[in-house]
Amino acid sequence: MRRLSVPPIRVLVPGLILLVAVLALLFSYFVIRPYLLALSFDTTRSDIRYSLNRLQGTLEYLLARNDLDGVRREVAANSARRDVKYLLVIDPQQRVLASSSLADMEQPLSAVQVHFSAELLQQAAAGGGVQIEHVDDENTLYGIASLRFPATAELRSSQRGAVLLELDLAPHQGMRRIEQLFIWVAVAILLLGVLIWYGFERHIRRRLKRITSGLASLERGDYDHPVILNGNDELAQIARAMNQLATSLALSRAEILSQHARFDSIMQHIPALVSIVEAEGNFIYVNECFEQVYGSDPSGTDRQLEDVFSAETAARYRELNAQVLQTGMPIQLELSTRVQGREHRWFMVKFPLREEGQVCTVSVDITEKEHSEQLLRISRRIFENTTEGIIVTDRDRRIIEVNHSFARITGYRKDELLGQPAELLHAGGEGSDFNRRFWRTLRTQGRWQGELTNRRADGTLYPVRLSVSTISGRDGDINGYFAIYQDISAEKQAEASLRELAYYDTLTGLYNRASFKQKVAEALRRMERFDEAFGLLFIDLDRFKEVNDRFGHEHGDLLLEQVARRIEGQLRELDLACRLGGDEFTVMVPHVDGDTDLAVVAQRLIDALSQPYRRDGEEMEIGCSIGIVVAPRDGRDVDVLMRHADAAMYHAKENGRGRYAFFDAAIDACNQRLMKIKQGLKLAEMRQELSLVYQPEIDPETGKVCMYEALMRWNSQELGAVSPAEFIAVAEESDLISQLTRWLVGQVARDSQTAPLRGCPVSINLSPRQFRSDSWLQLIREAIDQQGLEPSCLCIEVTESALVEDLGFTGGQLEQLKQLGIRVAIDDFGTGYSSLTYLKRLPIDFLKIDRSFVADIGQDQDDQTIVETVIVMAHAMGLKVVAEGAETDAQVAFLRSRGCDLIQGYFYAKPLPLSQLKPRKGLD
Repeated sequence: MRRLSVPPIRVLVPGLILLVAVLALLFSYFVIRPYLLALSFDTTRSDIRYSLNRLQGTLEYLLARNDLDGVRREVAANSARRDVKYLLVIDPQQRVLASSSLADMEQPLSAVQVHFSAELLQQAAAGGGVQIEHVDDENTLYGIASLRFPATAELRSSQRGAVLLELDLAPHQGMRRIEQLFIWVAVAILLLGVLIWYGFERHIRRRLKRITSGLASLERGDYDHPVILNGNDELAQIARAMNQLATSLALSRAEILSQHARFDSIMQHIPALVSIVEAEGNFIYVNECFEQVYGSDPSGTDRQLEDVFSAETAARYRELNAQVLQTGMPIQLELSTRVQGREHRWFMVKFPLREEGQVCTVSVDITEKEHSEQLLRISRRIFENTTEGIIVTDRDRRIIEVNHSFARITGYRKDELLGQPAELLHAGGEGSDFNRRFWRTLRTQGRWQGELTNRRADGTLYPVRLSVSTISGRDGDINGYFAIYQDISAEKQAEASLRELAYYDTLTGLYNRASFKQKVAEALRRMERFDEAFGLLFIDLDRFKEVNDRFGHEHGDLLLEQVARRIEGQLRELDLACRLGGDEFTVMVPHVDGDTDLAVVAQRLIDALSQPYRRDGEEMEIGCSIGIVVAPRDGRDVDVLMRHADAAMYHAKENGRGRYAFFDAAIDACNQRLMKIKQGLKLAEMRQELSLVYQPEIDPETGKVCMYEALMRWNSQELGAVSPAEFIAVAEESDLISQLTRWLVGQVARDSQTAPLRGCPVSINLSPRQFRSDSWLQLIREAIDQQGLEPSCLCIEVTESALVEDLGFTGGQLEQLKQLGIRVAIDDFGTGYSSLTYLKRLPIDFLKIDRSFVADIGQDQDDQTIVETVIVMAHAMGLKVVAEGAETDAQVAFLRSRGCDLIQGYFYAKPLPLSQLKPRKGLD
């Protein structure tokens, strides 16, 4: 708040005197004068009323006696007062009956020089008593009272006259002299004030100036310039008191500065956060430790709690500060806050600074202390509850602490072990050399790990894994040891069992991969030494994954056990069978005389494994494909022989499964290409090597495009253009077909938004493997919901083989397609297991006649009959027919004449990219 400017005493005292004089003058003029005038005027009014009342009675008495002379004498007597200007007696005819002026006698009232209002006379005549009126212009006061005149011959008794009295107020203005007196008194007071002011200035001003100068020095903190005043008056006494005060203040300031320096040194070096905050939340002081933690000094920038702490923490601090200020008592508490993203725990003391209305807070970070205590508690719980035995000894290796697990492992009670030497537990079978190495390692490295044999309380021996460490004091001396014991009896037994099972497959009981590679390595060594050839058969089960998918892995495991027994049943005692893993088996046939012997073994195995399997009333059918290699002809290394056998097996699968194949260079080259295709397919989508071409399906009657078939193409950076027949087969074998299908559906959805595909049906081919799950259905639903694919513009082509595998499951999937509004076509009809049953049961829209039948039109009468029959049959069942592969006029003419609905082939157009398609002539 801004301080008011106070005038000095040398100005204040005379000024007060002058002010009193002015106030006295103003008081006399504006208060006393009006009061006295009003008092004089009221006295005059009372006097005129009294005089008129007296005259009224006297005059009426005289008039009643008809004593006119007496009336005139009474008027003359009362007119003798010097303040009476006029005294008139007026008869009812308003003639002057008697007057203080003889000239007015017998004159009408209007001729007399009186200036009162006419209403005043009327009011008096009406009997209203004494009426008084003040006329400011004449400075006179009129008074009128009514008179009753007696009845005469000329007057009626009811008529009234009046008596009028005019008083001059000038003789009553003596108060002016009083006013003049007050004015002279005020002037005298003013003059006296001026004289006092002058004397005060002459005698006191200089001394007061020294005192005020000294006070200014004190205010600035300058205590080294005393005020020198001579004499013993009050000012000199004040100067001496000020000098004593300056000396005391100088000593106090020095002491305060010293204390402040000590306080500041303590605050800046104390390992705690100190802050002082006002009741409103403003920071007044923080120490250096506070600045280091929170990054700045908020006490000099008008910052509040919310500027330093989080909103929640600031609200909590405000609540605590209010509590401290309200109760006036300090509080202690523990509080958690986040500082720079890390949780801190504080021990906090808050106490009030009562005079200032502030709260001082001292906070000590106990995060590490609590963390250490927590670690100590955790360590204790670990010590007590860990399954390993823990023992602690002193420097003389006497036991001072063990946990419950150690007592359980050794069989001793805890109280039996405390104070005993640690050697009590050691069986000592390792010898003296071991003990010397043990203690030398422990002294030099501070720890030792290894396995020992210990003795339990009942005397039995058991193996332990031991970890021993030294306990060092602050000076580095060894104060004791602690050790962690682990009973490894069960582990040793398990190792023995594992050694027995390490070379056998746990499911089938056959040799495992490691054992087989070891046996092959031994056979290679015998081959090098004795020139003894041997053969390897690599067996891969066909359709085993389908069994797992259909019947579950438990049935799959039981099937693998039966396969292993059948393999063993077809081998000699010196032959060796192995399960490499999954559904892969190998057989090593020693002492091979030629490929014929190995072929015989392979065929026996194929025949045996292809027989039906029964389990819990379920019949399962699988087969196998076998790749054969002969050492040393096909390799002299285990890995090389295995790789070549695997390549021969893949070649057998490609040739139709259920057969065997011997390895040769061509197979290896083919296998290498298949591996490149498989690896390239994984990266094809990321490298943008996949593309689509579209081939139209034409109405032969109108020539209009009614549908397009989307066909996938792959142009590999490494292999060049790869045929779909080649990479689709690899994709189906390696389960990459799902990845290709996802890309196919998404690309068709995008292309269908562009002319000429917009609004035109597009058919896509799905692999039979896709129908083993519903994942492809989800892809189509996502394309419809998210990419705007129109269901009515999509046709799914499925081969007969997909229908034959599981007609009920596939039929349910096709029904879901129909519910979405998607059409279904049977592709390559006539090349598979054609059956009228599924044509009748399934929701099919199109039959696509395979190109092999269309190609022989005009050359093979049987194929023509088949095509004609299919068209008639399809139309009879309400299905449309699409003929694939039409290339000549004769083929198109035949199909048109037989009523084929749509024709697809090079006769009309080759498959072309979207950018090269011509605008359609119309829609179906």
